[in-house]
Amino acid sequence: MAEARARGPALGVLELSSIARGVVVADAALKRSPAILVASRAVSGGKHLVILEGGVAEVEEAMAAGRAAARELLVDRVELAYADAQVWPMLGAPVAGDGWADDAAAEAVTIVETRTVCAAIAAADAACKVADVVVRDVRFAVDLAGKAYFTLTGPLDAIGAAADAARAAAGDRLVELELIAQPAPELRGQLFR
Repeated sequence: MAEARARGPALGVLELSSIARGVVVADAALKRSPAILVASRAVSGGKHLVILEGGVAEVEEAMAAGRAAARELLVDRVELAYADAQVWPMLGAPVAGDGWADDAAAEAVTIVETRTVCAAIAAADAACKVADVVVRDVRFAVDLAGKAYFTLTGPLDAIGAAADAARAAAGDRLVELELIAQPAPELRGQLFR
């Protein structure tokens, strides 16, 4: 069996309001630095995501070049020197939150909805770094008019702390954050059908 490649540790995401400029930004970032291009793709809302990973210095340099190329078409950005391990699988969104229907530790769930993909990534990273929670459902901009959301499960006190951290990290890019203690059995493990 092939061994999984180590990620990062740094992650950078640029979110643009132009698909064409998004490709130019990816090109500029890669020409400046040996960062690894994870994705360069169009999403709903006419936006484009450029996702980079690599060493801290490489991602910083690539992000600087990308921001310069993006100019006024940059909608949002996130740069994490050491992204939490649960953030990396989110990049493959959509991610279904199956598998927690019988998880006794999933006493509560929080749903975090943001205006941008970058805000969701920043919020999830902050939440996972402050509390023992699990990222479940993830959706980035596709069929959401450019918005993003993710869910977290865990013990009620951990979910409360994670929700506070997510709220602070998303700032004014937060659309809504909801917390459900003891979700109904019919919703556990499948909030979105």
